[in-house]
Amino acid sequence: MKTENIKIKDKNYTLFIQYQHDEKLRMEFNRMTQHFWEFDFENYYQSGFWGDNCILYSLFVNDKIVSHITVSLFEKAEKTLMQLGTVMTDENHQKQGLNRFLMERISVDFKDKIEGTFLFANETVLDYYPKFGLIPVPEFEHFQIKRNTDFIQKYKKRKLNLENGKDFKLFELLVEKNNTNSKFQTKNKGLSFFYCYAYPQMGFKDAIYFIDELNCVVVAQLERQVLHIVEIFSESEMKLDEVIGSFSDFPFEEIVLDFTPKQTTGFQSRDYKEDDLQLFVSNELQLAFIEGQLRINSLAHT
Repeated sequence: MKTENIKIKDKNYTLFIQYQHDEKLRMEFNRMTQHFWEFDFENYYQSGFWGDNCILYSLFVNDKIVSHITVSLFEKAEKTLMQLGTVMTDENHQKQGLNRFLMERISVDFKDKIEGTFLFANETVLDYYPKFGLIPVPEFEHFQIKRNTDFIQKYKKRKLNLENGKDFKLFELLVEKNNTNSKFQTKNKGLSFFYCYAYPQMGFKDAIYFIDELNCVVVAQLERQVLHIVEIFSESEMKLDEVIGSFSDFPFEEIVLDFTPKQTTGFQSRDYKEDDLQLFVSNELQLAFIEGQLRINSLAHT
């Protein structure tokens, strides 16, 4: 944990960085996230998977948190990708330069250490993030209009129960060894367990399957006859038709990938947007998103 005394516009603040192990500070952070998002990070912390690649940056006045940004880091071969999330400032402390200070401080702390930055923001702040070199870009969703009867089930699947020790270890192993099937790599073990284990109410914990012959774990959900392949964890790149075929006992009429596949043959693409959220990326990532028709993996959002 880092602690610094900061002065912004003649007012005194305390900057706390990576303080999740301090219970008092963490509870105050949770209070703020509940207030803004009706959600907190306590299950994540208690799960034991909150690692060093999820970094809290918060400004406090005495014992009260007043502004915050979470940094999430994603593994790459050489450098890393950085996502900024849970951006919030107390209503009584807005328009005082607190978020700007955090944005600029994070930029300095990670200069020359990352390959690029991205974040999601609602449409009320479209003019704000370009001030920090972040550019709005479109996302694209890859899909197929095919019925389950169009596929042959060559390989059987079984649902994993992460409360079972063996299933848990199998899932953890493939998450750790994952050779991503996505064109835009966002590997982060902590976030995978955040979505798939720490918060069952999100629905992913009950949607995890193992295909033994392919030695892969698939997070898949069926919604209104649409099969969503949310994520694939495997040591080698999978043939998507074989993966989808394992779910041909599900009654679907369309397949949607919640990530950008490396091989897009046989898939169509269309504009994608989640609710009113706009994706912003740093200049290093802009061309890749526009030319590559990419989207951020669902299990990478913060």
